[in-house]
Amino acid sequence: MIKTFNFDYDYCEAKVVIKLDTDLFTKEHAQSTLDFFLWDYDEENDPVEEVLRKYAIEIIRVATKDSLNVYGVTREFNNKEGFAKLDGSLGLTLVSVIPYELDEEKLELTIS
Repeated sequence: MIKTFNFDYDYCEAKVVIKLDTDLFTKEHAQSTLDFFLWDYDEENDPVEEVLRKYAIEIIRVATKDSLNVYGVTREFNNKEGFAKLDGSLGLTLVSVIPYELDEEKLELTIS
């Protein structure tokens, strides 16, 4: 089954859309990833949803830091230790990413 997960960071400041093939990327894969990184997560929730939240944050970080689009982020994840590829081969496909854009206007300065 194919499911689409839409992640919205801070009221549309950044967005990620991931398609998941549940036949390829299972709850066991998700749990293995959570265990590999020793992430803090809600153990009451579905491990797939929890791990995809972690993926979404990392995707936003990579896209923002290096000003990358879907293609660039997908390539970066090909060699990212502990993460599945985002090209669909392992059940995860990055559909879209809108990186966080830093805005000088939002920067506050305090001098003391």
